[in-house]
Amino acid sequence: MMVEEYVSKIAQRIRKRRMDLGLSIRETARLTDTSPSTIQKIESNEMVPSIAVLMKIARGLNQKVTSFFDDESESQKVVLIRHDERKTTTIPASNLKVEDLGSSLADARLEASILTIEKGGNSGKVPLIHEGEEIKFCMKGRIAYTVDDEEYVLEVGDCVHFKSENPHYWKSRTTGTTRVFSVVFNDPDSRPGWAKKMGSKKR
Repeated sequence: MMVEEYVSKIAQRIRKRRMDLGLSIRETARLTDTSPSTIQKIESNEMVPSIAVLMKIARGLNQKVTSFFDDESESQKVVLIRHDERKTTTIPASNLKVEDLGSSLADARLEASILTIEKGGNSGKVPLIHEGEEIKFCMKGRIAYTVDDEEYVLEVGDCVHFKSENPHYWKSRTTGTTRVFSVVFNDPDSRPGWAKKMGSKKR
């Protein structure tokens, strides 16, 4: 996917989600802990958002990051994904490719994926902060995770486990390709207040 297509698809999906929820740009900025100008630029195809910004927007709008790229799959009780059937999302701003390992499970609290990060890839200047926990296992290459201002460099076979509420960043530490097996636990009780109400109505 070309960068122009990537930016356009994100803009359309975020704008549609915002309008479906009846939110103004200012309200969306407040919910997603961003600025109105950031939302405006993204929706106008004037900004390529980093993974950190996308995660903030996804969380504030009660969406998965992958929903900004792919159509939502029907929820299933058991999800089997063959090695050649993984949905892949590319995030150019972070030199990142995300291979989904089963986000269509009904009421899933875990998000598992394989991250492929090319030279210079990083999560951006904005720290990632959200509820839950994460485990990162380095399969190839070398990557640094900075959690609460302390850096942890992972090489092949190393892993790190941390609370996602601590400000964290990641950055490639190799000139080649890095691959990371990632598991994120999302706490349903940490969703925005309006999202919790919607969820309780569905049940």
